[in-house]
Amino acid sequence: MKTEITPCKSLLSCILILALMFSTPFGAFAQTAESKSDLLANKTQVILRIDEEFKSKKKTDTGVIRALVESDVYSADESRVLITAGTPAFIEYSLERNGAWGKAGRINLSYVTTKTVDNKNILLSVNSSKRGGSSVGAIVMLSIIFFPIGLVSGAIKGSMPFFTEGELLNASVMIDVTVGQPVIEE
Repeated sequence: MKTEITPCKSLLSCILILALMFSTPFGAFAQTAESKSDLLANKTQVILRIDEEFKSKKKTDTGVIRALVESDVYSADESRVLITAGTPAFIEYSLERNGAWGKAGRINLSYVTTKTVDNKNILLSVNSSKRGGSSVGAIVMLSIIFFPIGLVSGAIKGSMPFFTEGELLNASVMIDVTVGQPVIEE
């Protein structure tokens, strides 16, 4: 069954197509492309370099480790630098202290804060932990070999972890962030 196309239907179709073309928000398409140059996307990788030697023996159970952003971090379309290399970053940590019977200590790194080129604070996730040395095996052996005097070796603690200056860590952006124009400091 064939339908016939009349000039009236053709004209109406052309008018509707033209109306749709001109009512389409071309600005929205341009804005989307433009905003990708301002977008610091979720899960963007940021490399951090520890800026201080960190020995947990002298530190409290929670605190901050200073670090620097190792290399420039680019926008979603890689057209613009949104975090410059050398920007200070602060890594939050918590400690699990070493204990008797050779239990090793542990440092848990959770969040990192740093700034974008427009001076906006952003939150990065690092979710890493480092464990000190354990001496459980040696203590158990001493306890068995030199029983009952060897039980005193249960007072020996495992070691605490540490970070050396210049050690690298990987972090990632936690949420999408729109970054404005750079702030010029005077």
